[in-house]
Amino acid sequence: MQLEYIDAELFRRALYLASKNLSDNRKIVDSLNVYPVPDGDTGTNMSLTIEQAVEEMKKMPENDLKKLADAAAWGALMGARGNSGVILSQLFRGFAAAIGSDKKILKAKDLANSFQKGVEEAYKAILKPVEGTILTVAREMAQKMQMESSKNKDIIEVLEVTIEHGKKVLEKTPEMLKVLKEAGVVDAGGKGLIFLAEGFLKALKNTGDIKEELLPSIEKEKIDNKIQFEEVELTFLYCTEFIVESKNQIPVERLRNSLIELGDSLIVTGMDNLAKVHIHTNHPGKVLEEALRYGELRTVKIDNMKLQHQEYIAQKEQSTSEETVKETLIISVASGEGIKEIFKTLGADIIIEGGQTMNPSTESILSIIENQNANNVILLPNNKNIILTAEQVKKISEKKVYVIPTKSFPQGISALMAFNPEEDIETNIENMMKAFDNAVTGEITFAVRDSKWNGHEIKEGNILGIVDGELKVVGSNCKDVLLPMIFHMIEKKNGNLLTIYTGNDINEQEKNEMKDLIENNFPDLEVEIYEGGQNLYYYILSLE
Repeated sequence: MQLEYIDAELFRRALYLASKNLSDNRKIVDSLNVYPVPDGDTGTNMSLTIEQAVEEMKKMPENDLKKLADAAAWGALMGARGNSGVILSQLFRGFAAAIGSDKKILKAKDLANSFQKGVEEAYKAILKPVEGTILTVAREMAQKMQMESSKNKDIIEVLEVTIEHGKKVLEKTPEMLKVLKEAGVVDAGGKGLIFLAEGFLKALKNTGDIKEELLPSIEKEKIDNKIQFEEVELTFLYCTEFIVESKNQIPVERLRNSLIELGDSLIVTGMDNLAKVHIHTNHPGKVLEEALRYGELRTVKIDNMKLQHQEYIAQKEQSTSEETVKETLIISVASGEGIKEIFKTLGADIIIEGGQTMNPSTESILSIIENQNANNVILLPNNKNIILTAEQVKKISEKKVYVIPTKSFPQGISALMAFNPEEDIETNIENMMKAFDNAVTGEITFAVRDSKWNGHEIKEGNILGIVDGELKVVGSNCKDVLLPMIFHMIEKKNGNLLTIYTGNDINEQEKNEMKDLIENNFPDLEVEIYEGGQNLYYYILSLE
């Protein structure tokens, strides 16, 4: 069987099967987490990202290749979760950008050029690209596809050779990254990319089933942020959503300003010739009429929120405050009831549920930010795998968004304590950036598999002591790990205040025993203990 071009219908089918193949294998990708701690979520993040790309594409009734690619890119951009999801969204974005508006089919060379453009966009998104990751696998595959497509018109053969090359590169990733070699795994993101490519190829070979019920949908409600607000009056009845499409670049700011007086909860985000609009209004007809000045409308959705309880709750969670404009709004990502309460007490205005294995999407953060009456927004991601998503939100948002790149809850708390509402935004950002880096974070968790990490032999079930992301102690119980880990924390920073946040599994007796143990061995330390309520981590410590 020879295939010399892909049309819009086949492209749609191929992305469906790519999504399905990754979703079917996401647990394999999750299990490749380089560290043996219970937070492997690369497969889940990539699956959720491409699922939203497919969902956006499904809204397109017509088979227009450029429109389908743009819709998929838009969905991936909004659905991006975690570092792997953001990188995947940029691959989609570059891929779509390389397809001309008059393109009806993609030949092997077109496919190769689009993939190459996607790789270039993905590299741009990362401040310091690391080799041995999904970026390396994608780049090598794109280069191979360029070479093969220059001498072979058969897309199936070109993809087969490209995927085989990608697998070989993937197997070499442990030689490029020491942490992969120690853990005895290949790069998880690269593995996810191979699953995507294999699913895409299945569709081209006509060997995959794309019945919609076979496309597994991950339970997003367990991952998406859940924010609680007090009840508000329903001022505007109609939740109105649509996409504006134009032949030219859409002036997003002008479109937003033209709609702002017609309702609240207004979100207008754009990418090239597409803009997505969400608004709560009493006059949906006027909104649509105004939007028609900027292009054609598609996927129009109008719901009466009084008649639909689910939409009513969503409106409560997203409605714009009618209070005076706040100078600076602080949004923090956090999990664990105790930790969330601490952030609120210290001045965080909004808490987004998230953290390890629970990365909020670009769209979920963006929709919250765009509906706040604030001149400035400070975002505390509090997790290394959410920072890239936060930076992407900053680029897209029309608000002035400042990202403090906090990698843990203790760093976020340190940054928040440095905030002074009497200071201007520049001074606050400077102070918060200095403060968060002064805190040393310790974490006690458990190993989910046998592994090697930082010179340590690890068995499944071992207790791990981690200092600022680096494994320092391995033991059989928390008491074995706690004191040596604190020694390592003090070596890194000779602080005098040790704050401990206990996890969900720690009872009152264990908490008191741990405090006594620390105070007896470190009499010069001032020890404070709070119920953090976090999952997966028995204790999170902060030394300042």
